[in-house]
Amino acid sequence: MKKISGKLAKVSGHSSKVDSQTLYDQWAGSYNTELINEYGYLAPFITVDKLKNFHLDKNIEIVDVGCGTGLVGVELDKLGYSNIDGYDISQEMLKAAKKTKIYKNLKQVDLNLDSFSPRKTYDLLICVGSFGYGALGFNAFINLLKLVKSKGLIMILMNSEPFISENYQKYILELEKQKLFSIKSIEEHNYMSKLERPGKLIIAVKC
Repeated sequence: MKKISGKLAKVSGHSSKVDSQTLYDQWAGSYNTELINEYGYLAPFITVDKLKNFHLDKNIEIVDVGCGTGLVGVELDKLGYSNIDGYDISQEMLKAAKKTKIYKNLKQVDLNLDSFSPRKTYDLLICVGSFGYGALGFNAFINLLKLVKSKGLIMILMNSEPFISENYQKYILELEKQKLFSIKSIEEHNYMSKLERPGKLIIAVKC
């Protein structure tokens, strides 16, 4: 197995104290090549493939949170979904996502801010690889819920290390007790074929 290096190393482990906006602005040009070619990044494919189990209408409104260069959008497009908006903290990543010509709207957003107030809500929210050290935290969970319509589907794939060390399981179960959403499953996936990179795929429905 490969060892982590480069910008991926900067967003890995407890010591990660990065400025997400700056890092991802710098990473946008080489992101796809580095993650897919160097590490065999599978997270977008794993997450979107799970959608096949839900038989959703292809015209539903979808938000891809932390859309990056548009890898999730490309996979959604392959399945026939067309009403997709993308949110990201990095303007350079959004520029890369725009080149896919898949997203209806692209918006620069910091979902860690308590002041976040969405202008619209969605039938499906997908968030792949955006939770973790130095990135989205607990506050962002509430903001994600604000983006989802009642009975809307939520799919979040995050790295297992912060999920375990920061006890996300306890946090999301508390949100479930408050009837903010209903957890359907928490699955384990290794989301890089050339690297041991365990992840948790959280699938839930907003109450």
